[in-house]
Amino acid sequence: MKIGIIAGSGKLPVILAKEIIDTGKNVFIVSISKNVDESLKTFTSDFYQFGVGQVNKIIGTFLDADVKELAIIGKVAKNELFNPLRFDTKALKILSKLKYKSDSAIFSAIADEMELNGIKLIDQRQYLNILLPEKGVLTKHKPSKSQLHDIEYGMDLAKKVSELGIGQTVVVKDQIILAVEAIEGTDEAIQRGANLCKGNAVVAKASKSDQDFRFDVPTIGPDTIDVLIKTKTSAIAIEHKRAFLIDRETTLSKANEAKIVIVVV
Repeated sequence: MKIGIIAGSGKLPVILAKEIIDTGKNVFIVSISKNVDESLKTFTSDFYQFGVGQVNKIIGTFLDADVKELAIIGKVAKNELFNPLRFDTKALKILSKLKYKSDSAIFSAIADEMELNGIKLIDQRQYLNILLPEKGVLTKHKPSKSQLHDIEYGMDLAKKVSELGIGQTVVVKDQIILAVEAIEGTDEAIQRGANLCKGNAVVAKASKSDQDFRFDVPTIGPDTIDVLIKTKTSAIAIEHKRAFLIDRETTLSKANEAKIVIVVV
């Protein structure tokens, strides 16, 4: 059985491909990022590269290979999603029907089109339970009372912001909102918030109550910790069973060395 992967950039597509193969299944990969991890090509001879807007070619390629299930995973540059010159006629037709053109709305519409063609999109977490950390404090350093208050406040805000489709991340300190993530992404939001205080801010990352995990699972990893270190941010909180932690050993090692707190709530 072949499981299709539409791969963006980053490590998640590689981790997913490995986990699928470890179950005894094969992978069929279509890359939609110029910065895709080259090691993906080692998992299969069925590897293709298309632009994110080449929906006809993407769907046709999976149909020709008789792929019935696939996952969309990895980062996609926002400028790729909002450049109509790179969209084929099917993609433009899909876009023309959308009331709102957020990245999640675009991917949802493409998913609907694929399912009309008999291709089921799967929850990213289906093969990636290993990336879902246990509930509690993951690091050696425990949160202070002040950090716990900020985590509680920040998670409440992050959930509300996520429900509105604005972003998944907020940065707070002493129950003061420093930054709310928009289209720029988590790392940039953290940097923007940290610029407004003298360190020790808290980051909270949450998903919508009806989050579509076929397209997006909030994720942190070593690169996130590098940003926290650079900005002198002291803690980060994510949701249990609703967020990925990649490269766990490296992530926790970096956090412990920098005395950064990671909490799963």
